[in-house]
Amino acid sequence: MNGAHLSEKEIREVGVQEGYAFWAASYDQEKNGLIFLEEQQVNRLLAQISFTRVLDVGTGTGRHALKLAEKGASVTAIDQSPEMLAVAHQAAQREGLPIDFRLLSLDDGLPFEAQQFDLVICALMLCHVPDLTHALEEFAGVLQKGGHLLITDFHPVHTTYGWRTTFEHSGVTYRLPTVARSKDDYLEAITASGLTILDVAEGLIGEVPESYIPEEFRRTYAHTPFCLSILAQK
Repeated sequence: MNGAHLSEKEIREVGVQEGYAFWAASYDQEKNGLIFLEEQQVNRLLAQISFTRVLDVGTGTGRHALKLAEKGASVTAIDQSPEMLAVAHQAAQREGLPIDFRLLSLDDGLPFEAQQFDLVICALMLCHVPDLTHALEEFAGVLQKGGHLLITDFHPVHTTYGWRTTFEHSGVTYRLPTVARSKDDYLEAITASGLTILDVAEGLIGEVPESYIPEEFRRTYAHTPFCLSILAQK
């Protein structure tokens, strides 16, 4: 899970690329409380807007790309992890969804035409990106006027508590690096890129079902934000 609860097993620090390579095979099988909250927020926010051409940045195993393609959108989905993309591509093939998957790193910029998409979604990955300003400039550049940006992330308050993105693989607990920043850092980067913020959602740990998170952790931090979602418009 994403959070502070770690077992007494071996703990290993890994980089983002290595971490997601290990995580890819089990990512979709885990009961992840952060993802539970995030998907609720995404469903609510997407219900407010219309879209036809979507860019999914940091698609991972394609959670959102698949759902958006099922709704009839033309979806381009990028990620820097070949292992995660392989899982996403297999899922799209099984469901017969024509998603354009590309192995790309946001650090290198987005190789798309200006104003090519009417929705850019970036889910649970900006906490791993050092240059938030650059990321938002890239998103704004490929977004049509009137188009929407939807960002979700491990709530930045996690750095206050020393929480990390973690998962278990073959009996080892892996911890990935996350960047320390505040909610205001996200909001200021979005407005600085020329976008207007429409909605900000902060899901609390107490909103996660008991089966997803150890009860003591859930009870102790019930009123602590766990997921941040922001909808903005160009």
